[in-house]
Amino acid sequence: MVTLLRTSLRFFIIGFVAGTLFAPRSGAATRQMLRENFTIMANQILELAALPPIESRTAVKNGGEGPARRTGTRGTNARSST
Repeated sequence: MVTLLRTSLRFFIIGFVAGTLFAPRSGAATRQMLRENFTIMANQILELAALPPIESRTAVKNGGEGPARRTGTRGTNARSST
């Protein structure tokens, strides 16, 4: 699994570098485009990292799926003798 990930990452980097070197734009335009895209990605990662984790109770309150709730009263036996 790790070997596949390393190989994939290696070929991604090789493809990225080759695509950047042989791009039909001028060097200045390519660097500006890369700088803008990197800034956008960095800001998105920082925004995601700044979000607090969603707790299961918060997810249930907001309409998300959470742990199933038990209905009824606690501590009573359904077959109680009266």
